[in-house]
Amino acid sequence: MVEEFVPGIPATVGVLEVNGELTTLPVHTVETDREFYDYEAKHDLSLRRETCPADLPDLVVTRMSQVALRVHRLVGAHGVSRVDFLIAPSGRTPVLEINTVPGLSELGNLATMAKAADMPYEELIVHVLDTAFTKPAYVP
Repeated sequence: MVEEFVPGIPATVGVLEVNGELTTLPVHTVETDREFYDYEAKHDLSLRRETCPADLPDLVVTRMSQVALRVHRLVGAHGVSRVDFLIAPSGRTPVLEINTVPGLSELGNLATMAKAADMPYEELIVHVLDTAFTKPAYVP
């Protein structure tokens, strides 16, 4: 498989079902002085700078949030997901992947985005648990 190289800033948008409604959490960006956002930068706080909510134009945030919701729905995700993007210098924001089982640690991206939305960690976990057994049966 070959993909186009897109330089840019890694970003992520959390999607969370709250009281039966899908909502997006604030955009979270991470920058590093390393060649790219690699394993070491992901696991060593001193090698990265995180911003949440991201310092981005409202139009970019709105577009990323809308795309995250669309991707969540398109893949049939339920309850919670995290959609990862790159923010290219040109303004493009290609989707890298969706994580339908995002990490739930207190220091993880999802908890960081929830905190930026004034949602305590405990409340985030309650929302995730509220949807744990509400997904309709899979029908191919």
